[in-house]
Amino acid sequence: MFGQLWTRPGLDLKTRSLVVLVSDVACGTEEIAIHLRMALRQGWTEDEIAEAYLQLMGYVGAPLIRQAFLRSQPVFQEFRTKRA
Repeated sequence: MFGQLWTRPGLDLKTRSLVVLVSDVACGTEEIAIHLRMALRQGWTEDEIAEAYLQLMGYVGAPLIRQAFLRSQPVFQEFRTKRA
């Protein structure tokens, strides 16, 4: 099922990865790290993702965004280390 969703026409993989990450954040799921890694591999920057989280705060509330930032920090650090 998920393979069919990810390969549909209409959105590129980069955009889809951000959509899924934002949905994880909005729902407070445990899969933020998995989809954050995918979004970073698709070319989203840490700054762009942080801005997306902040934009989302007005719609889902600060507690979910705080949780997303806390769950994201180890992944951001992992990607910074790999680039160094």
